Amino acid sequence: MIVAVELGLIYAVMALGVYLTFRILNFPDLTVDGSFTTGAAVAAVGIINGVPPLAATLAAFAAGMAAGWVTGILHTKGKINGLLAGILTMIALYSINLRIMGKANLPLLRQDTLLTPLRDAGLLGSAVGILAFAAVALAIKLAIDWFLHTDLGLSLQATGDNEQ
Repeated sequence: MIVAVELGLIYAVMALGVYLTFRILNFPDLTVDGSFTTGAAVAAVGIINGVPPLAATLAAFAAGMAAGWVTGILHTKGKINGLLAGILTMIALYSINLRIMGKANLPLLRQDTLLTPLRDAGLLGSAVGILAFAAVALAIKLAIDWFLHTDLGLSLQATGDNEQ
């Protein structure tokens, strides 16, 4: 049960991203279904090829941003409905993810990841692991709250409220 809570807290970060696009921007974006695994594929390939875990995670973040950029370009420049643009990107990413990895599964056994220090310390699968993931999710949520109260964040909210 503890591992399920830890995974839920990891996925909570993804839910915050979906919240931003759906509630703040009024844009039903399904790109996240494909870009989440694109990031995982990029990070896994990087880690297996000896890239430090933090650098691989940053590359994964950039790959997810690129996927979102594609959806935005399809919607704004291609004049494709936002929901359809997200679905098209999500479906395309299934094939792209397989191309990135080269095969359907890449085992990360005996590889150092961002979670290796927690695993080595015996903190995964415990209350301390839950607290660590909850702290990260809360920190990201507070950062988003702070951003939405800046001038850029307020203009982002105004964009979502304005049909034109």
